[in-house]
Order: sequence, then C-alpha cells, then structure tokens
Amino acid sequence: MIEEQWLRIDERTDVTVSLSLCLSCLNDVHVDPALWKWAILSLHSALQGSMVCHLSGTASIGGLSDSSAREYLDWHEKDRRGEIKRIELGVDDETGIPSYEFASKEDEPPKPRLADAKTLFKRLYRKHKRREGAGGLITVDASQRQAFDRLHSLRNSFAHFAPRGWSIALDGLPDTFLSLLSVLDQISADPWPFRHMSSQEKDRHRRLLLGLRTQLGKL
Repeated sequence: MIEEQWLRIDERTDVTVSLSLCLSCLNDVHVDPALWKWAILSLHSALQGSMVCHLSGTASIGGLSDSSAREYLDWHEKDRRGEIKRIELGVDDETGIPSYEFASKEDEPPKPRLADAKTLFKRLYRKHKRREGAGGLITVDASQRQAFDRLHSLRNSFAHFAPRGWSIALDGLPDTFLSLLSVLDQISADPWPFRHMSSQEKDRHRRLLLGLRTQLGKL
C-alpha cells in the first residue's frame, strides 16, 4: 500500500517557497529569458505573502479587505453575545479538546477575503490604512512605489494572459526587483511577521534574500 503524501504549507512557508522559485528562475534567465515571467510571478507572490504576514495581527484581519474585516468582526461580536449556535460533538480522545460543528450555515464564520495587493502595499507605510496593530511601519520611497506598480502590472498581465504577442523591455527589471527586495528586507527584519518560524527557517529566508540580491547584481 502506497503511503499518502501531503504538501503542508502556510502563509509563512509560502513566502519562502516563492523566494526560492524566484532565485531559481533568476539563476537561469541568461539561458532562457522567458523565465523572467516566473521570476515576476514568484517575487509578487513572495511580496504579497510577506505583506499579509506583516499586517496580520492577533485578530488576523490586517490582510483582509475592509468589507471582509468588518464581516469578521461582526461575526465575533455576535459570537460574544451568544448569538452563534454550535452543536457539541464531544471531546477529542487525543487532545482532550471539545469539538463542535455550527448549527447552520448562517452560524459559520465568514470566509476571509484578502485585500488586493495595492491596498496591502499602501498599508505597509500608511498607518491610517491599517486594520490592526502588527508589524512596524515600513519605509517606502517613490522609487519603490513605482517598482511595485511595475511588478504588479506585469504580474496581472501574466496571470490574465490574453491571446496576443507581447514584448517586455528587460532593461530596468533587475533594479525593479532590487527596489522591492529592500521592502522585503525591512519586513524580514521586523520581529512580527515571521515570529513563528524556526531559527532554521529564518536562516533560510535570510539566505534566499541575500542570494536574490547577489544574483540580481550580476544581471
């Protein structure tokens, strides 16, 4: 009998995987320039995941859209008032923790919806845009905002590829990546977003950021 295999991933390990893929692509873009596509997609994924980790506080709403965060808080307020109905299922034999299910779909918590990447990016450096306390404010200058706009535009075009021919000027792309690596460096240096990572995971994260910077310096 073949043992089942599982991919176990969370918002933090997803960032590391995205950084790893980005570095792998950049290592070979001189051989196959088409790999810039996957470098762009993976860097955008790493940045978006890092922003969610950085902005999500103890209530885990900092990365949600405004409407989704309100729905989530409203549900918790109803739960506090005892308006959310649950059906007790007993106690788990292994953990000793009581288990339950919600009495109806109306009692279930709302499904979280992430804010779009542009909103997340603004929340990094604009305190009044934030939904809760979490990581510290990130310093983002005009060139980094321009770099994000370029990366985000390229990512959207690749993710929603319409039938067409398309030429992308590669000049400046390494600088675009380096600008956003500086943002990722600031997030990585903050004690909040990756606090649940092991020391080995944090070391790998830092090595990937350094590897990306080194490789981009060669392009």
